[in-house]
Amino acid sequence: MSEYCGYDSFIATCENGSYPNLQYIPGVRIEFVPKKNISRSRKLNFTLASCLWLTRNAKRIDVLYLMHPVLGSFFRAFTYKLFNPAGKVYVKFDGAYRKSATKRWKLPFINWLMNHSGCVSTELEGNDEILTRDWGRKIIWIPNPAVPHELEDFRPFSQRSNTILTVGRLGTRQKATEILLEAFAGIADRIPGWTLKLAGRVEENMSIASDFYAKYPGLSGRVVFTGEIRDRARLLEIYRDAKIFAFPSTWESFGIALAEAMMQGCFAVVSKIPASEYLTEGYRFALGSDVDDVGGLAENLLHACTHEEESERLALEGMRAVRSRLDLKRASEAIERELN
Repeated sequence: MSEYCGYDSFIATCENGSYPNLQYIPGVRIEFVPKKNISRSRKLNFTLASCLWLTRNAKRIDVLYLMHPVLGSFFRAFTYKLFNPAGKVYVKFDGAYRKSATKRWKLPFINWLMNHSGCVSTELEGNDEILTRDWGRKIIWIPNPAVPHELEDFRPFSQRSNTILTVGRLGTRQKATEILLEAFAGIADRIPGWTLKLAGRVEENMSIASDFYAKYPGLSGRVVFTGEIRDRARLLEIYRDAKIFAFPSTWESFGIALAEAMMQGCFAVVSKIPASEYLTEGYRFALGSDVDDVGGLAENLLHACTHEEESERLALEGMRAVRSRLDLKRASEAIERELN
């Protein structure tokens, strides 16, 4: 919005450590909201802090951009409109957020939010029509777009390592990390030159790495847990070094990691869920297997690793398609049209 629509864009949040990735979004600054500690709940504390901040700053904000139709968004929007009635609210859905799934006691608040928002969007194509009918107001489709300067350093497979990569919150039921580990273990002896790299913070199953190494000691040097990677430049480097991206999730709202990997030229091996079906155009540029299917995932990984020319050709086609679809300028202009 700053680059394409002339906005003075900034992020308002409480100060929680450093924010090194701001360097990668020139033109966008950060303003810190004074913290309030009245509860053990971080959500409640931030809601109070942000609402108090809005009482003093609402009038200088033309558009308040909020994430998700939740109570915190209602309180922020209500405060904002109270002190700046002419201001506009934009609410971004990351997934479905069906009205029927909203608790009944919350509905009056969320209905107010929906009725007083100038723009509401969903990330998934096709969900816009469903959600428009569900909520009784227009909801548009705005995907998570690509950042143009991150698309400049493309590398062919000849300059990449024999790496299968996954990125996400490892060890969670959603990310199906155990399924990927078992699939790799099942084919490791048939792809001796390949490494599995898992990037992300380990959650829920905290012993997932040690359990795997204990079960498969011979693979300890070929399965690498990098830990959480917060530096954007380093994360992009990891994408650009890998040939294959594994995405075995049991569900996703959009699949940001898959989109990022495809935009950097990785070939996608995915589970068959709506997010991966959308990003790969019905698996035209990917190999898909059923959720939690260790054998199917293993066979697809094996095929991708042993048919590199085919994998690279499809990766390039997928890269061009996703980059075109997730265009930042187009997304910004669509929001601007809806707000005006």
